[in-house]
Amino acid sequence: MLRDVDIKAVYESEEDNLLTDFYIPALSEASSYQRSVGYFSAATLTYAAQAFSVFIENEGHIQLIVGAFVSEEDFEAVKSGYKRKEIADQLGTQFLQQVDEETSSIFQCRVKALAWLVSHNRLEIKVALRPNGLFHEKVGIIKDADGDCIVFTGSANETDKALLPQFNYESINAFKSWVPELEPHWKPHALKFERLWNNEYSGTAVIEFPEAAKRKLDLISKALEEKPSVEMELSAWNEFLGKPKKQPTSTLPRVPEKIHGSNFEIREHQTKALNKWRANDFIGILALCTGAGKTITSIYGTVQIANKVPGLITVIAVPYQDLADQWIEVLELFNIHAIRCYRSRHLWEGRLANAVHANQTGTAKFTAIVVVNRTLKSPSFQRHLKALDANKMLWIGDECHHHGSLSFKGYIPTKARFRLGLSATPEHYLSEERNEHLESIYGKVVDQYSLAEAVKNGILTPYRYNVIPVELNAEESDKYRTLSAQIGRMIAAQSSSKKGNSDNEPLQAKLRDRARVVASASQKITALRYILDEINHPIPHSLFYCGDGLIDPEDPEEDDIGLRQIQVVSKVLHDHGWTSSQFTARENRRQRDEILDSFKRGYRDSLVAIKCLDEGIDIPACRTAFILASSRDPRQFIQRRGRILRRSKGKDLAEIYDFLVMLPEAEDDESGYSRRLLKAELARVAEFASLSANRHECYNSLRPILTRYSLEHLI
Repeated sequence: MLRDVDIKAVYESEEDNLLTDFYIPALSEASSYQRSVGYFSAATLTYAAQAFSVFIENEGHIQLIVGAFVSEEDFEAVKSGYKRKEIADQLGTQFLQQVDEETSSIFQCRVKALAWLVSHNRLEIKVALRPNGLFHEKVGIIKDADGDCIVFTGSANETDKALLPQFNYESINAFKSWVPELEPHWKPHALKFERLWNNEYSGTAVIEFPEAAKRKLDLISKALEEKPSVEMELSAWNEFLGKPKKQPTSTLPRVPEKIHGSNFEIREHQTKALNKWRANDFIGILALCTGAGKTITSIYGTVQIANKVPGLITVIAVPYQDLADQWIEVLELFNIHAIRCYRSRHLWEGRLANAVHANQTGTAKFTAIVVVNRTLKSPSFQRHLKALDANKMLWIGDECHHHGSLSFKGYIPTKARFRLGLSATPEHYLSEERNEHLESIYGKVVDQYSLAEAVKNGILTPYRYNVIPVELNAEESDKYRTLSAQIGRMIAAQSSSKKGNSDNEPLQAKLRDRARVVASASQKITALRYILDEINHPIPHSLFYCGDGLIDPEDPEEDDIGLRQIQVVSKVLHDHGWTSSQFTARENRRQRDEILDSFKRGYRDSLVAIKCLDEGIDIPACRTAFILASSRDPRQFIQRRGRILRRSKGKDLAEIYDFLVMLPEAEDDESGYSRRLLKAELARVAEFASLSANRHECYNSLRPILTRYSLEHLI
C-alpha cells in the first residue's frame, strides 16, 4: 500500500532518479492512476508513460489527459459539438507521423507499454483542447486499494530533452492524502482532474483519443513478441542516458587487496570463526560482538565457498533496508553485485526470475541476493526462493535472532546446504521457544567473540562509563508501585497455567506501561541539563537514546506538558547550542539516509533516537552516547554499546552516560519494589561497568546505593 512507500515531499532531477525513486515505487502499489500532462506530442507521451510498464503486471486502470493546440474557431466548434472527428483525425495524423519517426529505445519501449494497456482496456486517453494556447496541466493522482492517494504536481517541458536530467531541471511536489494538514494541497487537484475528465470546464474542451491512433497502438500491441516489462523500461532508460550495463551477476567474487585504501587481511578471530563453522559442516551461528566484522567474515567465507562450488547462490536476509544497503556496498568490494530484493517488487523480480532460471539450468557461475525480512515473507519472493537448488545455496541470516520469531516459520530454507547465522546476541533472554526455533534453522552457536576480547585485542575502542542515578518523582513512583502490584497479581493468577508470560497480552501491556514509566522519568531531563552544563560545548558524533513515552514537565508552567521524551531532549540540546536531528521510525528511508550523511560529515553534532539505531547501522565515528532509556533486554544494551565502540580514526576513547532509575530514597521497601527495580537496572549497569576503563570508579560512585540494598555483589 502507498503508506508503506517512502515518499518525499519534493523530488528534484538533480538529486533524484524520478523513475526509480518515485514513479516505479509509488505506481507499484497503485490500483488506479490519473495523469494529465502538457502538449500532445511523442515526447509528451514518452514522459507521461513513465513506469506504465508497472501496470502491465499489476491489476489497475489508467486515465491519461494530454493537451493540444487549436484555433479559437475550432475550439468553439468542438464545444458546440462540431468538428470533433476532424480535429481528432488531425491530431491522430500528427501522432502517427511522430510514432513512425521516433526511433529512440526509451520512446519505443514506452509506446509499446501504452499500446499493450490500450489494447487490453487498461488505459483510457483523452485530449484537452484550449483556444489559442496550450493545456499545461501537469498533475498525477495515484490511488491504492485502501483508498489512499498521492497527488503530485511537477514541471517538465514537452521536448525530447525534457527526459534528460543533464538538459533540463525537473521537480515534483508530492502530497499524501492520509496526512490531514495536506488536504488543501492535494484535494483541489484531484477534483480538477475529475471535472476535466468529464469535460465540465467551459474554457477547456475534452475529446476522445483519435481512432487512428488507437488502431495504430492496437497493431503495435498485436505485434509484440513479449509483454513490456519494468526490466525492459529500465534497460531502455539506462541506454537512453548512456549508462554502461551493470556487471553480470555470474561474475565470480574475489578477495580485494585493499579496502578503503588500506591493505585487506582477514583477522585472526574471523578466521577462527569460519573454521569453527566449517568444522560443523557449514551450519551454525557466529556470535561475534557488534563491531567485530560479522559482514566481512561472512562475505570472505562466501568467496571461499564460491571458488569450490560452481553455481553457488548466496541469499542474505537482513532486517532493514538501511542495513541491506550497507551489505550491497561491502559485497561490491568483493566483486559481488547482488540483486536487491527490497523496495518495489518490479525493480527486482525480473532479475530474480532470471537468476532462478540460470540456477536451474546451471548457466550461472555465482549469484548473490540481498533481501529484507519483510520481502522475504512475500509470496513472490517465496515462489522464487523455493525454486532454487538448495544443494547450491548459502543462506546468511544477518541479525538472525529476528528469525527466532515463530512468524518466520516456513519462510527460511532450512534445507539450504550452507547456513550461517550472524548475531552479537542470538539468544532471547525470555523465550526458550524462540531460541529453539532459531537453532532449528541455523544450528547451534559454533563460535563466540566477546566484546571483552574485542576491546582487549584493539578491535573495539576502550570506553569510560558514567552512571547517573535519578529518582522517580512522587507521581511516577506511585504509578510504578501500582503497576507493579497489578503485575504481581496477574503473574500469581496465571502461575498454574502452562502459558509463559510472553503469551499473556494483558500482562505484557502492563509490563510495557511500567517500563515506560522508568524510561520517561522526568528527572532524567534535569540530570541531562546538568551534564550538558558541565560539558559546556557540543560534542561531535554523539548519540542520545530516548524512550517512546511522554514525560512530565520539569516546571508546571512550561509548555512541554505531554511531550515525548525525544522532543524534550531535542529541545534541551537546542537550548545548549547543539545541532541535532531526530532519528526514528517516523523518518522515511531517504530522510534517514540524509540525516546519517549529515551526521557522519559533522554537520549535526548529535542524533536523538528511539530504537532505529539499536542494530545494524554502521557509524564508527560515534564516540559519545547518552542512554536515557533502555529496555531490560540485554540484546538492546549490548547492541547499543557495540555501536559506540566501533573503531574510527582519531577515536581513542569512547564515553557512555547511562541514567540509572531508582525509587525515592525515603520510600519504605516492605514490598521490595525499590530493591527489585534497582536490581533490574543494575543488570545493565554491571554489564557496562565490568569492561569499562573506569570500572573501580563506577563501583565507588554506586557503593552507597548498593550497600543500602545489599546489592554490592552485582557489580
